[in-house]
Amino acid sequence: MMEAVASLPPLHINPGLAEPERWQRVAYKGGSEAGVLNFTTWVEGADGDTHCVVATWNNEAALDEQKLAGSYRAILRSLREDN
Repeated sequence: MMEAVASLPPLHINPGLAEPERWQRVAYKGGSEAGVLNFTTWVEGADGDTHCVVATWNNEAALDEQKLAGSYRAILRSLREDN
């Protein structure tokens, strides 16, 4: 689904947790509310390879957004061509 909508302009306003200088194209959709956090990122490398990374966390207790974001960033970094 994300690949099908990756070219839509609203998905390019905010790159989310991806480092746009490391990718040819980045599309991002995320959201949160009390107890819920979602990151969805579609990236295309200079070689044309694409990846879609999605993470959703749900919990009745408060979420540690920074801890969750760090893990997500690490996944995106591991996909970069130059690591």
